Amino acid sequence: MKQYTDSEIADLIACAKRVVDPPRRALRTDRGFLRNDMALQSEDEKRKFHVFIRINEKFPENFSIGLEYIQSDEPGSIVLLRYNGPHGEHILYPHHVHYHIHEAKADAIAVGMKPERHAEITKEYTSCQEALSAFLRRINMDEADKHFPGVFQGLLNFSIEESR
Repeated sequence: MKQYTDSEIADLIACAKRVVDPPRRALRTDRGFLRNDMALQSEDEKRKFHVFIRINEKFPENFSIGLEYIQSDEPGSIVLLRYNGPHGEHILYPHHVHYHIHEAKADAIAVGMKPERHAEITKEYTSCQEALSAFLRRINMDEADKHFPGVFQGLLNFSIEESR
């Protein structure tokens, strides 16, 4: 597998992308998950990407929204980024009970581990909808609101205390 630097990985995540194969209008059901996918490419048309969305039907807080880089010089792809919801306790992975973000790291690729093994707990989102909004901003997807109408419209939260 080609070796990447953390800087190259960050550039792949942040480069401007446009949709070449849009997501379906509705999620499809497959083995207990609601699913959707889309294909993207960099604006310079040199790099290709795949985005996946998976939401557990019974536990919608258990979701994964990810960005894969489809390598042009080697077969296969690399998961660069995953925005996840909490998905149960695990003795080795305490982040699993929190909203968390997996990001590919060069050192994981270099030793043959899952590229996106690294995970950090986040307070950036508290739902799948918020995660999708944050994810689409992070990956720099052009016309995201065209494919996901209202995705960037946050909810206004006014408390009685604030209005006094």
